[in-house]
Amino acid sequence: MNNWLSLEEFKRKYGHMVRDLWVPRVTAITEIIAKPGLLRYYAAQENFAAAQRKLRNSANWGTLTHQTIEEILKGRKPEIHPKILPSIEAFLEWKSQHQIVVLDPEHDIEKFVFHPEQLYAGRMDALVEIDGVLGILDIKTGTGIWEEYFLQTAAYLEAYNNLVPEKERAKTRWIIRVDQYQECLICGAKRREKSGEGVIKGGNPFCQHQFSEPKGFVEFRELPDFENDISAFLHAKNLWEWYHREYLKQIKNYPKFK
Repeated sequence: MNNWLSLEEFKRKYGHMVRDLWVPRVTAITEIIAKPGLLRYYAAQENFAAAQRKLRNSANWGTLTHQTIEEILKGRKPEIHPKILPSIEAFLEWKSQHQIVVLDPEHDIEKFVFHPEQLYAGRMDALVEIDGVLGILDIKTGTGIWEEYFLQTAAYLEAYNNLVPEKERAKTRWIIRVDQYQECLICGAKRREKSGEGVIKGGNPFCQHQFSEPKGFVEFRELPDFENDISAFLHAKNLWEWYHREYLKQIKNYPKFK
């Protein structure tokens, strides 16, 4: 339990105020899911400070890419920073192959949702129609599609559908992962520089690499098994509440610990 935080710090870090009620945010709850890949990442770094620096650089790259894509989905033409240009070009190519409709650009991008019965809230990236189907689109800029994304998008879908008439409900959820890399022309190894330092994976470690210009990449996936995922999310929420119970007992009107 993070008992080094004050109650106010805990509330700011992990939740939202909805009217006069504090509730945990979706992404705080999904942090309870184990992340073995992150542990392997730290183990491979020269020290903790270097690992944190690289993560910050990657996060800054991801934020810039994420914001640019959201501006495009709103129908705007943002200035594209050269360092993310391959990723944005790949996204625009993917977009040209689908019918993408944002019904209310000013409200359906970074849309806030709240579940009044299950008591959680969060901001989903986009409520969109893709090829005629209304769903939740989550934009990712990491190196993979991880387990917590399944729970995160299920929580958003459940919260949104709980608050609208049946005819307006979203039908599905998607992940779009946008990335870029350079590929070795000799052995096929891939180098990414989002962390501020070149990270090479795959290929022949003894190769005298000759890397291509950066290439953009899009992975688009519809997520099945909503019922299993929302059940898992609610179980994760129960575990999260148990882990943070000493804080939650101090929060006015938090129903589980009144």
